Amino acid sequence: MRRCPYLEQLFKERQGPLRVYHFDCHVDHRSKRKFALHESPPICVRHFEDCHLYREEKRREDDIIHRYTD
Repeated sequence: MRRCPYLEQLFKERQGPLRVYHFDCHVDHRSKRKFALHESPPICVRHFEDCHLYREEKRREDDIIHRYTD
């Protein structure tokens, strides 16, 4: 399974029937939680290419690389 390169920490805990995913994003420097009734990890793990934070940071890094390689 591929994960977002900006994902710093991810862990899952169970609270009764709920699964609680705790994850930290390096881009916005915030900790987040996602609640789910079934196995459904956050977008950082499923389809991180669709995450707006990932796309913005990737674009910014690519611009820096492009500026120094031209």
